[in-house]
Amino acid sequence: MSPKFQTKLHLNSTGTTVKGIKAATLKKLYIDIPTIEEQNAIVQEIETRLSVCDKIEQDIEDNLVKAEALRQSILKKAFEGKLLSERELAEVRRAEDWEPAEVLLERIRAEKTRK
Repeated sequence: MSPKFQTKLHLNSTGTTVKGIKAATLKKLYIDIPTIEEQNAIVQEIETRLSVCDKIEQDIEDNLVKAEALRQSILKKAFEGKLLSERELAEVRRAEDWEPAEVLLERIRAEKTRK
């Protein structure tokens, strides 16, 4: 709704708590319709924006597929023990809080048993 039409509605509405407009009054109001050139410009702008939205949606879908493939690749490497290089593994093993997976699994089992 154009600001001009909103003003017309506001000026012709009645009521104190909830304003309304009578159908007979509404029928008498003139509605400004854009020229064909303006309508074509509006349609062109909408189509341009929808095209951009479609492209963004496709990019998101493509990136989700890539992210899932990367996730699967990381999981595969992790289960094969190839996630870290030998140098990175050595650094991790030197860390103060490092423990083998077997120790961690045993601790988890023990905690589940206590519950």
